[in-house]
Amino acid sequence: MRCLYCFNAIQPVIGWSNVLLPAREVKLCEDCRLGFLEITEGCPGCCNPRYTSTCPDCQNGSSLEQNISFLYYNDFAKDWVARWKYRGDYALVESMSAYLPYFVRGKAVPVPLSEERLLERGFNQSEAIIRILGKQSHDLLGRTHTDKQSKKSKYERQQEPNPFYVKAPVKGDILLVDDIYTTGSTMKKAARVLKDNGAASVKGLTLFRA
Repeated sequence: MRCLYCFNAIQPVIGWSNVLLPAREVKLCEDCRLGFLEITEGCPGCCNPRYTSTCPDCQNGSSLEQNISFLYYNDFAKDWVARWKYRGDYALVESMSAYLPYFVRGKAVPVPLSEERLLERGFNQSEAIIRILGKQSHDLLGRTHTDKQSKKSKYERQQEPNPFYVKAPVKGDILLVDDIYTTGSTMKKAARVLKDNGAASVKGLTLFRA
């Protein structure tokens, strides 16, 4: 098998994880795996790597009870995301199976794209992550079109109106899924709408933490 990212041959890795858990097909070569950096400590509320205890943002509280991220958004991750999300290499998401948990609780809800952004990109990256998690995607939220979040400062993201709205009845415990947690503004706004419309709890899951 060849690496999904660099196309070099993959050498199988044998370790305790292969023995104790069901085998997952490795889809990255060792060099590419080393390009990613797994998060091992950070804020318990949002995985902010600059803190080892609860960060100031999480101390303020929000409808998002917790967010778990698995990888730092380092330079290698940025290149990976650019190729996957902006250049349409959808199959790359398969390489994330090695980093995601085998089981997570909650009804999986993708952070939605606006109709314009979905047409431009061709797929919703959050739905792709839910598929790799092996969970059903619940289409509960819609989103009005705005400028790209990556072009805005933290202050601008926090000040703009909430772009999310519910499309279907909401109840139970929600697992809100997205690709990158940067300022948390997107996740928190989506969580607020879900909580205001009936969710018992809202926790987040993202691949990367900036």
